[in-house]
Amino acid sequence: MFQGLPQGAPQIAQGATVYIFNRKDLTVSVASVTGVSQPHISKAAQANPMLSMQGFVVDVALALGSESTSIEFPVNNASANYPERGWFVSPDRLAVTREIETMVNASKQFLAQKPWHDTVLQKGPALIMQLNPEMQVEAEQAQKIASLESKLADMERSSTETSNKLDKVLALLAVDSPRNSKSKKED
Repeated sequence: MFQGLPQGAPQIAQGATVYIFNRKDLTVSVASVTGVSQPHISKAAQANPMLSMQGFVVDVALALGSESTSIEFPVNNASANYPERGWFVSPDRLAVTREIETMVNASKQFLAQKPWHDTVLQKGPALIMQLNPEMQVEAEQAQKIASLESKLADMERSSTETSNKLDKVLALLAVDSPRNSKSKKED
């Protein structure tokens, strides 16, 4: 008999097992359903009537390890997303497996495009400057300022080194001068 559930979607009832894929820390947890409410309109739909078109939900109380939590699970759905928690929840292991496979494939595609994105990051700023002469002038000015700051720092360092050397020479001359004065007096 047709119950309005998608094919293969087990009904959530007290004592059932649900699988929680946590996208934030990439873990899968198994939770037990400790309670299920009667179908009702989502709490979010009370504030936004357009959400009531998405259908009824049930409040599902879950025992997740030593913790208890509850979620609003859409009636007649095989799975549900909870972005604020980073969860994908389903009583169907295969649905959770497919969700993880989708995420893995998306990451593979992203990594395959990484060299392209690196090239865009490398060449993009030069292209932008080529098309915007005022940005090119600003970049040249910034480069000149950085060069001048570097030269100024080198000059300060050189001046400090020269000053330190002169101080040493003067200290040596001051130490040598009493000896020279004594030897001149003896002559």
